[in-house]
Amino acid sequence: VSATDGDRGSFGTITYTLGLSSGGTLPFTITKETGQLCTSTVLDRDEGLDKFELTVTATDGGGLSSVSRVRVTVVDINDNRPTFYPVLYMVSLSTHSAPGTSVVKVTANDPDAGENGRVTYRTLPEGGSNLFTLNKDTGVISLSRSLHGKTNTVISMVISAEDGGGLTAPVNARVNVSVVAGSMASPVFEQGQYFFTVSEDVLRGTAVGVVRAGTKSGVSKGILYSISSGDPDGYFTVDSTSGTIRTALPLDHETCVSLDLEIQARSGSPPAYATSHVRITISDVNDNAPTFLPSSSESLLLPEITKMGTVIYRIQATDKDSGHNSQLSFDLISAGAAGSSGQRTFGVDRGSGEVRLIGSLSYESVPRYDLQVVAKDGGAPQLSSTFTLVVHIQAQNAQGPTFDTLTYRVELRENTPLNTRFLQVRALNREASGNTGSSPASSSSVSYRLRPDGDAAGFGIMPDTGWLFVRSSLDREVKDMYLLTVLATSGPGGGGRTGSATVRVTVTDENDNSPRLSQERVFLAVRENLLAGTGFGRVSATDRDAGLNARLTYRLFHSDRHFQINSQTGEISTRLALDREQQSSYQLVVVVQDGGTPPRSATGTAHITVLDDNDNAPNFTHARPERELLLQ
Repeated sequence: VSATDGDRGSFGTITYTLGLSSGGTLPFTITKETGQLCTSTVLDRDEGLDKFELTVTATDGGGLSSVSRVRVTVVDINDNRPTFYPVLYMVSLSTHSAPGTSVVKVTANDPDAGENGRVTYRTLPEGGSNLFTLNKDTGVISLSRSLHGKTNTVISMVISAEDGGGLTAPVNARVNVSVVAGSMASPVFEQGQYFFTVSEDVLRGTAVGVVRAGTKSGVSKGILYSISSGDPDGYFTVDSTSGTIRTALPLDHETCVSLDLEIQARSGSPPAYATSHVRITISDVNDNAPTFLPSSSESLLLPEITKMGTVIYRIQATDKDSGHNSQLSFDLISAGAAGSSGQRTFGVDRGSGEVRLIGSLSYESVPRYDLQVVAKDGGAPQLSSTFTLVVHIQAQNAQGPTFDTLTYRVELRENTPLNTRFLQVRALNREASGNTGSSPASSSSVSYRLRPDGDAAGFGIMPDTGWLFVRSSLDREVKDMYLLTVLATSGPGGGGRTGSATVRVTVTDENDNSPRLSQERVFLAVRENLLAGTGFGRVSATDRDAGLNARLTYRLFHSDRHFQINSQTGEISTRLALDREQQSSYQLVVVVQDGGTPPRSATGTAHITVLDDNDNAPNFTHARPERELLLQ
């Protein structure tokens, strides 16, 4: 992006800055001298935005600026495989069902666009059945032949999914169809749909509500419950015998406002199934402070002849909470070096966030104001955040050295070596240059220093060249942003006028933290004889890093023919029906790995106990049935 300026000398020197017109995270940078736009991180159209509305501001050496808007469209590539959810489908059919009856619909999602996201389905030969047909485009499975003679059997099918770019689902779906006698009644839920509400701040394991089902005769004994769909991330569990729904993971209203679960009840052998829908609303608590767009600090140049009543800046803020918790008000709490007089010079509209000049300006008296505006939400307890607006006053006539931009923005990786130089600021002495159109005066007559405050302690500046360098170690997990004030003073020994600029240092993430399992040893229990694909527990981990470095995947250290683990959620499920009499316990080593380069990982152990079913009749061990025992 390029701009031109008809002025000469320092007034014609243009610098470029970048912003988002709609706020949010900015995955781009701009070279301030040339206006070249570059990506600053890996773009993912499927998990982020596919369009960005950017603003590029061109500012000359005299503080005049112009804004251009840039739209960036992210083009899709086929980088996602279709994914089934759920992976296991369990339904029951009566032997009286007529050919053409819809049985179930399998669904695989692919977040890619166009042909890359179009999914087709097929039945695999090792898990197919000539009794059913599969619509390759919709995933609907229908009965194609009579079920006569198939009473009390379970028919299994294995379904694969493929997108338009040739990528296939990493885990195939399994469909188990129980064929029951026409006279056998399925369970019946007391309600066709349930509605529950739970607060987002409840502890794990909190009971949300209870679903109940029984037979037509009113008997509820022997009915088992499970969540069949609607909760891919595993926020909730249902007790298989009581029907009590509980939280399994921390809830967040801002991430998920509600979930629509499908609960299955089953009874008999082979099982007959019934379904009910449960809507769980996650209510909001005031757990988010206001955030400012595009950042929590800004600088501007304000001529001292600005008229009173002029709006000099509009603060934009948002709050992720809902209702009263998200309603914001603004207050000016500090005016920096100007003390209390600064609060008589500027005012802030409580509702709109407009900063207005309400007093007179004098460069000689106060060349700079550091305004601090607090944004408060309407929650209880009330949360707040502070915005810093640095106002540089431009003298009507002569003034001190002028920086080539009022606000410098730079990114530094955490763990950057000490004494690394990362930014050179430049200020010109206008009094010396005279703005005659010739080359600006040499900046050798300007000396630089950092205003001593809390953020400046970790950095240094070379007084002659304006190079900033790292003085203390940077750790994003401790502090991810620094706001520095650079002062430039003209004349030998720094005895002349002083100009200032702001440097915003953002610390970017390095993959310097390994995942951490919530429990290195987890103890789980599962009943024998459960159908393949039944989930019964999960492992969970966290990572202090950010972005891809904190994106976790789970796997088993050694593949196991009895169990599998969901790579995204950490849920452990069966791969086949277990037999406690063959083996009563298992030990799995689970590996959790982050998405960094190179990746970091951690391992834990899942100890699994197989619970007994009464599936064996008594057996005599000391006598054969045909043998006669003589007793004296």
